[in-house]
Amino acid sequence: MGNVDLLFTNPPFGSKIPVTDPAILEKYDLGHSWSYDNAADRWNKTGAVQKSQPPEILFIERCVRFLRPGTGRAAIVLPDGILGSPGLGYVREWLLRNTRVLASIDLHPDTFQPFVSIQTSVLVLQRKTDELIGIEEAAGRINDYPVFMAIGNHVGHDKRGTVTYVRDRKGNEIVEELEEQIKEWEDGTPVYRKQTTRRKVVDDNTLQIAQEFRKWLSEQG
Repeated sequence: MGNVDLLFTNPPFGSKIPVTDPAILEKYDLGHSWSYDNAADRWNKTGAVQKSQPPEILFIERCVRFLRPGTGRAAIVLPDGILGSPGLGYVREWLLRNTRVLASIDLHPDTFQPFVSIQTSVLVLQRKTDELIGIEEAAGRINDYPVFMAIGNHVGHDKRGTVTYVRDRKGNEIVEELEEQIKEWEDGTPVYRKQTTRRKVVDDNTLQIAQEFRKWLSEQG
């Protein structure tokens, strides 16, 4: 706990596998019930424990606790309901209090098809230090900061899992030329040569998003 620098995870989703053991739930902030203070516009944790909680919600807190305060970062796949459902506002507030959201990337509905149809996003989080959390708590507000946002609307396959390719305006698949290094043998000695090959361009912009995020992150200092 508190010593992980980088964490990447796709937690299990679903109301069919809830966590119901009070001994487990009471160990988590997000295992407790929360009440909304309309006047203060904030959620407050109560002493009561939830009757059950989907595992992905507890996963969020556990992942953040794993991270090294101040520098530890996590990339986590989450169902969009956690990011938008009014009743789960306390989860989002807990995240904002305890982490800095570096990126929110909306994934295409077909991302996990043909196996799972749930709509998801990737959150990239950096754990705050206890000192910063205390300062913001005393100030009664969370400091503003920029967040990288993107939409992964091309993931390289359709809902059946069939690979999709980039097409031109006439509907023709675009083909690109690549220079590859090949290995051949001459009299038992390996010889490396370069050859030009042609291949169709997979319709996937997730790599582009990753590259843009790296660029954005470097510009933040």
